[in-house]
Amino acid sequence: SETLGLQRMSAPARSGEIIHLNVGGKRFSTSRQTLTWVPDSFFSSLLSGRISTLKDETGAIFIDRDPSLFAPILNFLRTKELYPRSINVHMLVHEAEFYGITPLGETQEVRWLFFLSSSSRKDLSPLTFDLPPPGDSLNPKCLM
Repeated sequence: SETLGLQRMSAPARSGEIIHLNVGGKRFSTSRQTLTWVPDSFFSSLLSGRISTLKDETGAIFIDRDPSLFAPILNFLRTKELYPRSINVHMLVHEAEFYGITPLGETQEVRWLFFLSSSSRKDLSPLTFDLPPPGDSLNPKCLM
């Protein structure tokens, strides 16, 4: 019945459920488990009902944030690893803080990128990063 469908839609998400998100107009789908492994995050609060949700016309949870910054955050939630290719690390960390994803800011990759971006040594710029496969260490490569 329609009433049952409305009740299910407004109920908090259950374990194993696929969650559909609309972040700044771009659609993402993932599991509840992926979104909620970081305790006390934006997503834990959202999916427990502590934060009210706004849904788009398809029923996806609408989040008015930058989808290009959300994609690497979602990948971090999926893999617990970060590959910040061509992304402003300061903006990425700012978004992670908004979502309450504090482990992202503690990754070795982010600490290394912050060190390089805050260094005043002229010989460190410009740098690109050949980001390694999971488990390998970073390999900065100078373009001079």
